Amino acid sequence: MLGDLKARSDMGDAEAQFQLAQTLQHGLGIPMDESEALILYQSAAAQGYERAQFALGEIYMEGRITPQDLVRSYMWFSKVHDCGGELSLAAANSCEELAPYLSSQQRLAAIQRAQDESSAKGNDQ
Repeated sequence: MLGDLKARSDMGDAEAQFQLAQTLQHGLGIPMDESEALILYQSAAAQGYERAQFALGEIYMEGRITPQDLVRSYMWFSKVHDCGGELSLAAANSCEELAPYLSSQQRLAAIQRAQDESSAKGNDQ
């Protein structure tokens, strides 16, 4: 099963990348590798995979795997909320939770960055 997951991940399957990232982050049956997990989360998120985007919001908010970055966290949660998927409400709640810790300029910069990334992705397709 892990071999199949790795093979699908290597082929660019966003869901497989997310699942493998979870496995590596938590050391589920294999040695933990948080650096590789972060790379896989980012790859899946760049493809628009909502669960990976939400996970990155949490990772940056809590400072897990990588140093805490509340602006980047807000950006990922904003992207999830804007897409309107199943995690949209949870992402909106996370943005509300982060808002008091960010200046209005930081929030606007995070939102603009999320929109810029979405626009760039749309231009690539």
